[in-house]
Amino acid sequence: MTVVVLCALLTGCYWLGGRRPLRLIDARPGWGARQWRAAAFLGGLTIVALSLSEPIDAIVRQTFWMRTIQLIVVVMVAAPLLVLGAPTPRFQRLLGNSIRGPQRPSRRGALLAFVLFNSALPLAYLPSIYAATAAAGWIRQLAQLAMAGLGFFFWSEVIAQPPRRCALSHVERVFYLFLSSAQIRIVGLILGFASTAFYATPLVEQQLAAGILLVPGVLTDLIVLTVCLYLWLGQDDGQQSRRQVLTGPSSFLSRNRV
Repeated sequence: MTVVVLCALLTGCYWLGGRRPLRLIDARPGWGARQWRAAAFLGGLTIVALSLSEPIDAIVRQTFWMRTIQLIVVVMVAAPLLVLGAPTPRFQRLLGNSIRGPQRPSRRGALLAFVLFNSALPLAYLPSIYAATAAAGWIRQLAQLAMAGLGFFFWSEVIAQPPRRCALSHVERVFYLFLSSAQIRIVGLILGFASTAFYATPLVEQQLAAGILLVPGVLTDLIVLTVCLYLWLGQDDGQQSRRQVLTGPSSFLSRNRV
């Protein structure tokens, strides 16, 4: 119930922060970037509310591999959708901090997001922490919401929220995601190749969870990494074309003078 109330509050704040003056005639009918962002944000909140609330959470708590699916869905599906909704500028506007023009945050925030997220995910699989968050209660809900928040913090450093820009360049985002996916794979390999179960669960369930981490667990990383790599290569090609245009006439004139 706590998760549903929180998601409802975030939905209200998102709507209030994105309000526009009333227009008698809408000059831009149909779906545009604004509508798609709103749909992504609401979709992310819906996933969080459904996956972390009863009765779905009660079913998830019964098996180890389903808890892994729940974690991956929250941090690798819901969190990127929330960032695609670009809620940060809306919340800042709601608080009275108007954003004008492109804003580029500090790289220290990206480093902090990387360290916190990639530290919290392995810690979630420590047997002691796993046991503490196994039963229903405020400890489990707090841990789930913390992972969702860290997932949002992590993805906000590689997905821009207009007019807010990412502090990292395209190539930096490629390495950012590559190192994160490598860390998730390491956790999956440890769980998958262990000779005994680390938890009060059959070994086959632990191996199944490892397979989830190794394949769908890094799928979002690979998709966004590929997009960043494509943008990086396209950026280099564009710079090279502009350089050729700028140097072309001067080289032609110099040849004619000779």
